[in-house]
Amino acid sequence: MKIVVVQTAFLGDLVLTTPVFRFLSESYGRDKVFVVARPFAQDLLLNKVIPFDKDKNKILNFFGVIKALGDIKPQIALVPHLSSTSALIPFLARIPQRIGFEENPLNMLFDKKVRKYAKNFEHEAERIFKILDPIRKNSKDKIHTKLLPEIHIEQSYIDKWKKFFSHIGVELENQNSKNKKKKKLVAFAPFSNWGTKSWFWWREFLACADEFKDFIFVLIGKDKVDGDFPQNVVNLSGKTTLRDVVAILKISDIFFGVDNGLSHIASALGKACFVVFGPTIPEFGFFPFFSDFQVVEISDLACKPCSPHGPNSCPMKHFRCMKELTPKIVAELFFDFVKRFEKS
Repeated sequence: MKIVVVQTAFLGDLVLTTPVFRFLSESYGRDKVFVVARPFAQDLLLNKVIPFDKDKNKILNFFGVIKALGDIKPQIALVPHLSSTSALIPFLARIPQRIGFEENPLNMLFDKKVRKYAKNFEHEAERIFKILDPIRKNSKDKIHTKLLPEIHIEQSYIDKWKKFFSHIGVELENQNSKNKKKKKLVAFAPFSNWGTKSWFWWREFLACADEFKDFIFVLIGKDKVDGDFPQNVVNLSGKTTLRDVVAILKISDIFFGVDNGLSHIASALGKACFVVFGPTIPEFGFFPFFSDFQVVEISDLACKPCSPHGPNSCPMKHFRCMKELTPKIVAELFFDFVKRFEKS
């Protein structure tokens, strides 16, 4: 039996859906599970990805996906993404059994519907995992009692970045170094596609990064930023692919970032996550779920949250949710956070 999962949302949503991919692969075989997703999914998943580029030639690509599914002929489609487009894909591809959430605006196209949002709090990963309810034989199945993420990383990329850091003098291993203390590698990702979710003071924080003598901060982000940073800051912004970033996260000790997709990748890789929240709130269910974490936020603002994602600019014009998280405040909280790893 072939199964397709249609998840064409953003990076973080895809990562939070990986427990679904893992469940299906372990239950039915990896070669029987397909994923319709944005092209970047090919860099993260072990399953066969049918890429759907929604940013360029969306209509043409939409029908290309339907044709690809027609060739594969899956028997079941799961649609965790709450979009009309995602609901239309398996319907037009004539997949016999279509399962989706009641909250989808085109839920009438599904044969079986699952309620996504419960009265009690659930993390988004838990909500997404409920899409499996109609096909799970036993909710207490011994191999599926936990939500287990799955991120694919090619060893060649890990080796590439280990070699890079070794070349610039960053010791990642304690081999043959009895008197030299290994420094902790911090993946520093203060940016987001949503403007107000980026940390306002990231540059000022890095300016005093040398106060953290036992840490190397690796600045990552898709857009290049310039600046004169202390010696323990490695600026890789605008210089990496997604595969590179995943490898860097894998060999890092700690993730320092914001409410973005990389925080979910880092968490899925088991990294401790220190995350700055601005206009959004953890109660939305998008904090790091799979690892140790700390959320830093200004919680007593009447205007917060101002939107589900965080707008590109502050509707109130003051941007207090981020500006009041000053470098001094965040540095003190980060210092307390990393103390627990000094003996690790």
